[in-house]
Amino acid sequence: MKIGIVGGGTSGLLSALALEKMGHDITVIEKNKIGGLCRSEYVQGYTVDIGVHAITMLNDGPLINLLKRYARYIPNFKPYGDYYIRLDKLYNIPVSMQEWTTTSIIPNRDKVLIISRMIDLITSGFSKDTSVYQVIEDMNLSEISLKFLNTICYFLSGEDMRKTPLWRLFTGAGYIPEDDILPFIYYEDLKINPLKTVLFKRINRERIKKILKEGFLHSIKSGSKKYLNKFIKKSRYWTQGYPLGGIQSICNSILYSLDRTEIVQGEEVVEIAQYREREENPGYILYTQDNSYYCDVVVYSAPSRYLPDITDLPEIQERRDRLKGIKFTKSLTVWIGYHENPLPYLGSEIWIDHPCWATCVTNYDKSLAPPGKHLLGFSFVNTKREEALSVIQEKLSIDIDRTHMLHFQECIPEQASCVVGQYFLYPKIREDFYVVGTDADPRSMGITRAAYSVQVMLSEFERSQKNKD
Repeated sequence: MKIGIVGGGTSGLLSALALEKMGHDITVIEKNKIGGLCRSEYVQGYTVDIGVHAITMLNDGPLINLLKRYARYIPNFKPYGDYYIRLDKLYNIPVSMQEWTTTSIIPNRDKVLIISRMIDLITSGFSKDTSVYQVIEDMNLSEISLKFLNTICYFLSGEDMRKTPLWRLFTGAGYIPEDDILPFIYYEDLKINPLKTVLFKRINRERIKKILKEGFLHSIKSGSKKYLNKFIKKSRYWTQGYPLGGIQSICNSILYSLDRTEIVQGEEVVEIAQYREREENPGYILYTQDNSYYCDVVVYSAPSRYLPDITDLPEIQERRDRLKGIKFTKSLTVWIGYHENPLPYLGSEIWIDHPCWATCVTNYDKSLAPPGKHLLGFSFVNTKREEALSVIQEKLSIDIDRTHMLHFQECIPEQASCVVGQYFLYPKIREDFYVVGTDADPRSMGITRAAYSVQVMLSEFERSQKNKD
């Protein structure tokens, strides 16, 4: 079977790897550079990732499971370390209730109010579209507490607390399992194409029927005992790591594991048309500016908000408004090569006044920088270049004029932000058309979220093939 994959980022390459190993003929078409955000650049002697990264769920997550099953080798990951907030010094970000009660980040009065409200929300339940701001706006919290919560929201959803859903805060902290939320995120599509098989494989069939019938609020309330236990006893973080050789090493392991896949780089798919000359299994034609490619099945891994403009499939056009309305956030990453290391620890830190995620990747792998130099990465939200440089200088006393390398990147880290009212397109559109990427699954973030979407797609694809047989 010929399968055309539109987009050669993380989700496109993982899809190609798995589908090729199943015996299919794969063509990947990428308009820019293969790898997308799972890629590194060589800049003035430094190996610079596209954005700051930490790979989560390395113990039993979607990326590691896909690589174990299909790749020839798995990159070496170094344990990531911890997350901090930088104020007058570094403070651990609180996760468990005990950490909330002992943290020095926020005033004691606010600790009591926040902990009490969190327990109340978990036990009483809340609606799917409740924002973080809606549950704290009447608490009269201090400015530092508001800034702290707002900053955490930016790095969980890409938006502030007015747009970040409460469920994202609770799943991001690990109190509520993401699979408990998943049926409700796809609820609109579930009514169109009822109760997807892949959900039944992850969650008991009768339980899904029950929680969808009872509703989101009741589902949260019924799981409150389990969630409270996680809040009280939650360990710091699940397994996380940084790949030696930079984020490119993940892309390299996938590419090295491909045998027959054709990769077309530098061509943009401008139309996906059904091939109507064949009555049985008609297939599709993928048109670029200069060429056309026939395939039996399409796997689309580019931003799904563009789909209504390049295909007239009724299953896409009936979702046109929701797809065109998908929200995303732009990020600015500043990479600095420097003779000193102001971040001499494993892990990363978050800044409150100007939301920023900062780390030194040469703490994990010195080969990413020339001898004696350090490679520092800073990912900002809603910040311009000059302002970002000013903040970096102020926070870390870095003399920008003495940097060995200064490199800017502007990108969209998630094809869809986890915000209130966001629409996520379910990976299976029809038996021969699938969508993968960070706008096709609401779980986790970045490369992990992309891998989740591929797992769902593969489950649906294999089921479709079994039905045909």
